[in-house]
Amino acid sequence: MDFADFFCFRLGAISRKMMRYYNNKLAPYGITIVQSWVLFYLSTHNGSSLKDIAAAVQLDSPVVTGLIDRLEKEGLVVREEDPEDRRSLKICLTPRGREVVAEITPVVVEYNQRIRSIVPGNDSPAFERALEALEREL
Repeated sequence: MDFADFFCFRLGAISRKMMRYYNNKLAPYGITIVQSWVLFYLSTHNGSSLKDIAAAVQLDSPVVTGLIDRLEKEGLVVREEDPEDRRSLKICLTPRGREVVAEITPVVVEYNQRIRSIVPGNDSPAFERALEALEREL
């Protein structure tokens, strides 16, 4: 059997291509696709902890710490002391971070619509169920 016949190989290759596509589209904004996940999460969960962000974007906390460091350096997020627990930090979008989210949203929405249009019969619910089943298996 040819390794290219394995779904895991094909899904990985597609995932890498998608990441390259998004990274190229997001390069003018100075961010990567992975950083955009953090920004999108914060746009609806501003003031989240590092732990909550890591769980939401499904990355390890040390990886998210590095992402937050770079986003903070770019002026897109700030770390603020949690008034309820001074040992904890809350991660918040800056006004510039909100601007970037607004600017990149159409890019991500457009590509997501392209993906949905490829699904046979435009059956997005079935595709979504298949993705969820695959995710549960892992």
